[in-house]
Amino acid sequence: MRSVFNKTLLELAKKDDRIFMVLADIGYGEIEPFAQAFPDRYFNVGVAEQNMTGIACGIAMEGNIPVTYSIANFPTLRCLEQIRNDVCYHNANVKIVIIGGGVAYGPLGISHHSTEDLAIMRALPNMVVLAPSDLAEASEATKAMIKYDGPIYYRCGYKKEPPI
Repeated sequence: MRSVFNKTLLELAKKDDRIFMVLADIGYGEIEPFAQAFPDRYFNVGVAEQNMTGIACGIAMEGNIPVTYSIANFPTLRCLEQIRNDVCYHNANVKIVIIGGGVAYGPLGISHHSTEDLAIMRALPNMVVLAPSDLAEASEATKAMIKYDGPIYYRCGYKKEPPI
C-alpha cells in the first residue's frame, strides 16, 4: 500500500508544486523518486518528529501542502502536542501519513507499534482521518487527501494488502 501511496503522491506533485514531503529518518527506498524529482520540496529532518511537524506547519502556513511521513507511532504519539497545538488548532493544511499502523512492525518491538493512533487522531479538532483498506482505496484516498484543505491523518498499510 505504501508503494501505491508514494507513486500516487509523486504523480500529484508533478502537477502541483505546493506538495512537499517532510520525513523523519525514513523512506530512502520508497521516497527516493520524490526526493530526486523535487529536491527543493523534500526535507528529511532526521530523528526529530516534533520538528518535522513544526516545519510542516510552517510550510502549510505559506500556502503549501506538506506531507509528513514516518513509521506508525513516530509522527503521531511522539509529537501529539505539536499536532494538536500547531496543526489542528490552526487548521493547517498538513497531511500526516503513517506507514504500518497497529503491529505491522511487530518484530521491531513495542516502540514501533501504534494501536491507539486512530482513536487519538479522531479526538483532535479539525482532524480528518483516512484509513484505506486496499491498494485501490489508497490511490483514491491520496488524491482526496491532497484536494482537502485542512489537517488529515492518513494511516497507510505497510505492504501489499489484499483487495477488498
